[in-house]
Amino acid sequence: MATIVIADDSPTLRRIVTSVLTKEGHEVVAAEDGIGAVQQVFAHQPDAVVLDVQMPRVSGFIAARVLKDDWQTAEIPVVMLTSLDAAADRYWAGQAGVDRYLTKDFEAGELSATIDEVLLAATAARGGRPALKADPVQLSEEDVLARVCDLLDRKLFESSVAQAVTAIAATAAGLEQSVAALLGVLQRFVGYDLAAVLLAAERTAYVAVGKETAQQHYDEFMSAAADAVSGYGGDALSVAELSARVAQAGGSIVADPEDLAGGPETAEMATFVSMPLRGHGGAVVGVLALSSAVKNAFGETALSTLKLIESPAAIVIDNARLSAT
Repeated sequence: MATIVIADDSPTLRRIVTSVLTKEGHEVVAAEDGIGAVQQVFAHQPDAVVLDVQMPRVSGFIAARVLKDDWQTAEIPVVMLTSLDAAADRYWAGQAGVDRYLTKDFEAGELSATIDEVLLAATAARGGRPALKADPVQLSEEDVLARVCDLLDRKLFESSVAQAVTAIAATAAGLEQSVAALLGVLQRFVGYDLAAVLLAAERTAYVAVGKETAQQHYDEFMSAAADAVSGYGGDALSVAELSARVAQAGGSIVADPEDLAGGPETAEMATFVSMPLRGHGGAVVGVLALSSAVKNAFGETALSTLKLIESPAAIVIDNARLSAT
């Protein structure tokens, strides 16, 4: 019926689970630890995976994260089968993308029913279409460990970015310092020529300069950022009604000087990205916008970082706004 990869360092548990699933007509591929589980999943592209948590070399939690992180295996349902039953264990299973959680005091019928459930749920999630399975890939142990290290590095980076944004609420005093701190965080993690936070109700644009730009670039950037506010469903803004303020290093805000743009006289804005700042209740209170004179300046990593901070940045700024009124 289905191909199932199971991973457990206990030969007894592997035999029991294999027996239960083969009696239901499933084909079972067994592994002894997390590395073997990842190898077998990429090699066989199964319909479901059953993982123990406490395994040598790579735990079930990490194996599940690696599988859910890769487009080739992300849609394969994962069942955690473990002796651990604390609330924290179930929480981490959810964070790892696990679809179902069973403890090792399971009944045979419970395991079979769970496999049927995740297979049906996977089919429903695809809208009934057959699974699009990637070509088999043979991964060495070094390949798997490299994927684990890359995943952990990325999660640490994401955690650092999110922490830097949420810390603004505790360290910045007032709206202007909060905005300046947010733009400073972006410069560290993303980089830009120009960045701005436009607030619709305040009719104010806080601009940070990462690199000297042309006046034409600055004008195009401000116009695009103002248009983005209404494009996301916020109040319509025009550049003429905006009060421009400049965010400087150290968190200070100054009036917009005449020579903000100090680059070549004729240089266009080549890349523009923006995201809405949705306050409490989901209303668009403004936008966060970035630009560069280089085409396709913001790659996949930069865009992923912006997506990561979208929600916490919006809440930090909206809270600062409300505190200032």
